[in-house]
Amino acid sequence: MKTVTIEELLTWAFVHELPKGGGVDGLDNANSAWRMLEASSWGKITSFAELGALIDTGGHGSNYFIEQGEPHEDAVTVGRAVAALQRCDVAIPANWHALADWPDTDGMADAAVKRAVDRYMVRTAHRRAAGIVSLVVGTAILGREPDYQAEPSKIRLVERGGKPAWFVMRQMKHDDGRSYNLEVDGYNGRTHRPVKGAYRKSEFSTDPSGDILGRLDYQIWVAALRRLETEIAAELVAHRLVHSDRSMTPWLERDKPGVAIVERAVDRSAKKTAPAC
Repeated sequence: MKTVTIEELLTWAFVHELPKGGGVDGLDNANSAWRMLEASSWGKITSFAELGALIDTGGHGSNYFIEQGEPHEDAVTVGRAVAALQRCDVAIPANWHALADWPDTDGMADAAVKRAVDRYMVRTAHRRAAGIVSLVVGTAILGREPDYQAEPSKIRLVERGGKPAWFVMRQMKHDDGRSYNLEVDGYNGRTHRPVKGAYRKSEFSTDPSGDILGRLDYQIWVAALRRLETEIAAELVAHRLVHSDRSMTPWLERDKPGVAIVERAVDRSAKKTAPAC
């Protein structure tokens, strides 16, 4: 048996084996082994013979599958496990701090992380799941990890048109009679002076949202690798997986917990209520 890491196994499967059946289009072709597995990710495929029988026998693309041969059994196992990630979601800890290696920013970094996470969670569960699969497949093909670099951004006072910007809180009354606070412009254009109670605000010189989402992608990828490693290790026939010691937080001095890949609740419920075969 050949000893490999989960990353090496994924690259071998998606670069050399799972494109089979797709001809010159490789993975992108609907007849490739990968697309067949992806389309049948609910475990309906029990053997590669069954997989091959699903291929459309009409059109010029029907020859490519035979010409390229069958993908290795281990590659099919890998592809099925990756396709099953479509039934998963990302669980982000409540105290997740993607910028823990940055100098103290008086809460600005934490606020930026929360905004980025909120932006990510606005995506549908289906889109988040598709993102997990894309990360695993994309990194396997490219042979490199997601970029997690995040240089600390400088802090500066907010300006408008090159001049200091001022803010002030005003209490506003809603039509239903309830009051709420609203932050408004705190500069009096007539007197050319800040109004009473006005204050300055700070901001990052460069928006860290992209770097935060980059670190989120990295942790999603690592979590997916760990899940795949656990699920397929005992099913391989010609490969032996060596346990990966890849850190979830390589930007810190020691590995700390991060995001997790979990099966969506709706799919767990479906499994429990599904009739026995």
